[in-house]
Amino acid sequence: MSTDLEKDFELASDMMNELLDDFENSNIQAGAAMGGALTALLFRLIVSSPDNTTAMGMLSSAMGQASFIAASYEHDEETKH
Repeated sequence: MSTDLEKDFELASDMMNELLDDFENSNIQAGAAMGGALTALLFRLIVSSPDNTTAMGMLSSAMGQASFIAASYEHDEETKH
């Protein structure tokens, strides 16, 4: 990834994590909040992609990146969703 793309990726990731943290720290049910956020992201991905192959490629890439990050993540709290 180029430096600008990496910065944009990190910024978007940080902002989304802050939003999800806000959901978890409020009275919103975590599973519903996560489901709603994921649905909105997938909707935006699908309608902004020129075709299904591009959408699936982006989704696959994001899942791979998330798996890579999760493999090194240590989380001591109970899952909330």
